[in-house]
Amino acid sequence: MTSSMEVGVAGVGLFMPDFPTVADWHARRRSNEPQLPTGSRLDRRARGRSSVLTKALAEAYFEAADAAGVELGEGSAVFGSALGEVGTMLGLLNQMWREREEPSPMAFALSVHNAASGVVSIATKNRGFTTSLGADHDTPAMALMEAIGLIAERGEPVVVVCGEEPTPTALVPDDEAWELAAMAVVLAPLRDDERGSDVRLRGPFKGAPTLAGPELPPMVARNPQVGLLDLICAIEAGKSGILALDRGRGAGWCMEVLFAHG
Repeated sequence: MTSSMEVGVAGVGLFMPDFPTVADWHARRRSNEPQLPTGSRLDRRARGRSSVLTKALAEAYFEAADAAGVELGEGSAVFGSALGEVGTMLGLLNQMWREREEPSPMAFALSVHNAASGVVSIATKNRGFTTSLGADHDTPAMALMEAIGLIAERGEPVVVVCGEEPTPTALVPDDEAWELAAMAVVLAPLRDDERGSDVRLRGPFKGAPTLAGPELPPMVARNPQVGLLDLICAIEAGKSGILALDRGRGAGWCMEVLFAHG
């Protein structure tokens, strides 16, 4: 690894039905009833047409960006999801092939993989670089890799937000099901005078993990994006080490977490 692979962490964000914010997760303050994301920071029109996944990604995105003090109209962002807007897509396919109806152009636009990044980018009037990607259980690793490349090229913070909507039962068996979750991490360039402070990340790379993710309910642990939650938990724990980003279901990409205290 070289120093160009090392970045800082400026903020984190989270949305899960039982823990709708990072503060709730840190305190293990479970909601009395599972929550649905509201997308409250989106404009009314975008909020009305957005899926539950887009709203969840937006909630995590805004929480992390606020924590990092990112200028919403200018920053870069990487959105990651293994299946994306699969619920909307399956609905359109049923409409086309079973009901023999023409789908609306708007419904089609919101079924594409970059729907959430487009909605959030438009809502924030973002003039920066925004992209979307999917790599199954390696999505967190690839999203982080993309963000680090953007930092190397542009020298500015990048919001990495990954999430998955509840399992589409038509595609995934019950014993592999997961629940809605979205997580975000803001990566920032390190200046020479900052290299010994706060939390830093190095990677992604193939390696031998020395840190383990926390014990989680199966419906959370099976989510393809759980690696980003594990990274947030490692940052919360304040321990340096190498963390796997895929819980053994991907290609073995890891991230090294570094703290000034060791």
